[in-house]
Order: sequence, then C-alpha cells, then structure tokens
Amino acid sequence: MRSPFLCSLVALMLTYAQGALAQSAAPKQVWIQLETRLHLEDSMDSIETYARDLSNVNGFEIDGGWFGVAIGPYDPEQADADLQKLRAEGIIPRTSFTTTGATYGARFYPPALAAQPGTANPTVQNTAPQTVPPPAPAEETATEPPISAAEQLAQAKASEQAMTEAEKKYLQRALAWAGFYDSAIDGLYGRGTRAAMKGWQSVNGYDATGVLTTAQRAEIIADYRFLLAGLGFEEVVDAQAGIALRLPSTLLAPASYDPPFATYAAKDIGLAQVILISQRGDRARLAALYEVMQTLSILPETGPRKLAKSSFTIEAYDDLIHSTGFATLRDGDIKGLIFVWPRGDSARRARVEEEIFTSFTRLSGTLGEAPILGSDLKPQESLGGLRIRQPNFTQSGVFISQEGHILTAAQDYSGCGRLELQDGLALSVTIQTSDLAVLAPKQGAAPPSIGRFETQRPYAPQHVALGGYSYGGKLGAPSITMGKLQALTDLTGRTGVARLELDSLPGDIGGPIYDQHGSVIGILLPPPPPGSRQLPENVQFMANWPLISEILIAADAPANTETQTVELEPVDLANLAQNTVALVSCWP
Repeated sequence: MRSPFLCSLVALMLTYAQGALAQSAAPKQVWIQLETRLHLEDSMDSIETYARDLSNVNGFEIDGGWFGVAIGPYDPEQADADLQKLRAEGIIPRTSFTTTGATYGARFYPPALAAQPGTANPTVQNTAPQTVPPPAPAEETATEPPISAAEQLAQAKASEQAMTEAEKKYLQRALAWAGFYDSAIDGLYGRGTRAAMKGWQSVNGYDATGVLTTAQRAEIIADYRFLLAGLGFEEVVDAQAGIALRLPSTLLAPASYDPPFATYAAKDIGLAQVILISQRGDRARLAALYEVMQTLSILPETGPRKLAKSSFTIEAYDDLIHSTGFATLRDGDIKGLIFVWPRGDSARRARVEEEIFTSFTRLSGTLGEAPILGSDLKPQESLGGLRIRQPNFTQSGVFISQEGHILTAAQDYSGCGRLELQDGLALSVTIQTSDLAVLAPKQGAAPPSIGRFETQRPYAPQHVALGGYSYGGKLGAPSITMGKLQALTDLTGRTGVARLELDSLPGDIGGPIYDQHGSVIGILLPPPPPGSRQLPENVQFMANWPLISEILIAADAPANTETQTVELEPVDLANLAQNTVALVSCWP
C-alpha cells in the first residue's frame, strides 16, 4: 500500500506535468535549484545565507511538503553558464541543478512575490479579469474514454523529451538509490537506464515499457527524497577544516579534531564514519600523507589506490568495512575525505558515497600542523587519532625492468603475510640467494625508470651515494646518503662484496649504491650479525657486479648497462633515486 504522502505527491506532480505538456516543450525560463529542505525555518536560514552573495534568491513550496531554494529565473541558454560559474566560485553547492520549476508551488520568498508559482514570470503579473464559465448541466458532462496503452506510452515519451539534462541525472540518481541502476550518472538514457526503468516498473506492478510516465517519475523521486530524509542528510560547513559537504546526521556524531583529520564517527557502535582531510602542504607532504595513510586501520590492504602529482585516490576493503577516499593539493592546501561503510551493503554504500562526494566543497582554512613523523623520525602508533598498522620491516631496492622487477638485499621473507610495493602492489620473490633477491609484482606495473648498472670493476676509494627509503617511506620519497667506497672486498678478503663508509638506517637495506655518474655499482647489504667484534656504525657492505650479474642471469632479468660519463650533482642524484628506488614492505 502506498502512503498518503506518496499518493499526494504523485497526484500533484501529475497535475503539474499535464499542464506542462499542453505548453511548448521548450521552457521560456528555468531556475537553478540550490537546496531542498524539509522545514520552512531551515529554508529561510539557507536563503539568508545565499542572499548575502546573490540578488535573485527565491523560495518555493515543492510537492510533498518540501521547501526549495532556487535562483533565477534565467533564459535557458544562460542558466547552464551561470550554473558552472557559480559552482566554480563556490557560491552554490556542487549538487545544484537547472530545472523548469514544474514542481514548484507557491512562492514564499521574496515576500513581495509570495504566493506566485515558480512557473509564472515574476516580473509580469496577470491583472486581466478572469471570467469563470458556469458549470455545464450534469446530463451534458461526457465521460472521457480510458487512455490506451499506446497513448500512455506516447504521452510518457513526450514528457520525457521535455526533461532537462539535470532532471534526467536526478532521475538516474533516484533509480540508483532504489537499486535498479548502477551505471554513470550522465543524463543519457541508454540501455542501462532503460533496463533500470523496466526493472522498476516490473517490481512496482506497471507495464515494463522502459519509458516512465510523469506519475511514475514522481513516485521514484518521492521515494528517493524520503530515503535521503530518513538518513538526515544535512549541509555541514566545517569551518575548522575548511570543507562543506552533505552528511547523514542520523548516522554520524559531531566532529572530533586531531590534525590532519576531522572525524565524524558513527553514533553508538556503528562502523560508518566520514573523516575529512585538511592540511597545509606541498607535493612531498601529500606523498608522505598518502604513504602513512596506507597503514591506517580504516584502510585495509586490499583495493586499488593511486598517487599522482597533486592528488591521490584510495579504495580499500576487507570482511568488515569498505573505505573510499581522495585528497587533492590546491593552492598549498591538501583537502579530501575518507568514507567508511560496513561491508556487504554495497548498493546503499554507493548511494550515500555519491551524495557525500558530489557535495564536497573546499572553503578557506585548514586544520593545524599534523605530526606525520615523531621527533625521532620513527613511525608513530597513530595519526590524527587513527591507529597505524606497522609492517614487520621495510627495505629499499632498485627497479631493473619495465615490468617492475626489483633487485634488493636478501631478507627472511617467511614471516611476510604480504609483501608489497609502496603503492600497495603485491610482490612475490622470484629468486633469492644468500645475499640478494629479485622481487616481481604480481600484476605488471611499469616503474618511472630503471637503474643503469656499471659492469666494470669500480675503483676504491671513491665517493658514492646511497639511495634508499631511510625512514620506511614516511618522508614520501627516497633519501640520498653520501659516503665512500673504501675497499673492493669485505674484511675477510671476500670478492663480490665491497666495504663502504657511510651512515645508513634499516630502511636503506637493499638500496642501490650510485657512483658519481649515477650508475649502480652495488646493493647495500644488511649489517653482519652481532658477534664478539663490534664494527663502527659507519662500516657497511655492498654486493657489487659479480654477485649482481649472477642473480640477474638466474632470474632471466637482463640489466640496463648503458652508462654515462657526466658527473651528477647531489640534486641530480636525488632526482635519479626518486625514479629508480623502490620501497618494499613486509606485512604480517
């Protein structure tokens, strides 16, 4: 049984649509709808806010007891241009859309124009006297024959053609919310949209024509608005984070702040939460934040993610939760959000996510400084109040092929439940000796560049540079550590292993040793196991070309041996390391 609310809304919208069909399909004026509110008081608050920047704000009653806030009227050709401009300037919400105002009832704002419907021209009032004809005698009243199915379909197609692109997108969103549509919200009625319409019609007892009548569209939209209202979606302006968006207030508690996050946690014991990201920074800071966020407990290991120059996106899921998020760097501000939802509720999650993400708006201001690293540059147990997962160990390596193969130092990988690259790509051990290992991505991924190897016997002593993720990726980029190649053998005279004088950290193990031309002449090995003799801290060892060539041949991984003769400055070596050094993490 349909509720009186839905039936009333259907009847009202059908009345308006039938009147619209009697007019020209091309509207003489359109409106830009900004918001829809359940309460008149809330609408007036919004109007007061918008009226500070806009001179053409209006308030209309909308079928079903809603109150709409709109600006206009506009010529249809001008409306889209103003819509894009005002969106870009952040004056109106990103969810604003153009409409003919067919569902607008009495106007309640501005007061001078109150009671006029939205479809009337507010600048021209009809003052001509109205002549009301007397009612016809009852016996002369003719009963109209029922409309045939063919005529109903023709009327449905005609009313559909009169819809604006924004109205079509809104209908697609309503169909998606109802669980019948899972394709792009593009305003184009292709096979996917027609199939969704047929599915909805069939489930609701209508002829499955694939073309919705005006009444059927009104019913879908009414259900959609009712469901959104049930979740309590409200426009939230977080002045501290400098972000505005729509959030489901019935599910989320007020924000708590711990930079770089503003966390809207679930009420009671629910899993849903929205975490705003707000931080001053640059590309290095964005990359460092991205690296640390990979270890947050709310972002499980499984799922695609991508770091670009000025943005990143993350999707992560396990048996309990499904999280999606993004952040962008613009004008020195890093802003974004993470949306967490219980696993196994994908249809509703996608609809709530779409409502939140499309309403995301950047405002001025950011949260305070976020201590991504502790004072000792070691990983912390939490970031912004969120627990950080810790790997068993991290190490460095050098890319050696366009397929993403990595040469690194041998480690005990038996305790690694998952071995992965810095972007979350899973790795496997291709071959391993007592000193070196070759790792391969389980899915091909071309690196930015590959290392160039010097095959000739190096001379000693000479200045060298170590490229490595000294702090386990928490800086967002590899570091360069300068040192010296002191001898071409280790302390026992073993060839294939050379002795270095440089300061390194555990995250540097497996990193490439560059000569002054940027060629790789060795791979940093782990320090010798502790024994009766304690070596100075700056005494390190590297595997050089004889050991490197053996494992590359065994792994069928030919090396790039095109060397250069130009000496590189430290900044050039840093850029080289940025593109050729890999971060490898071993997770429990």
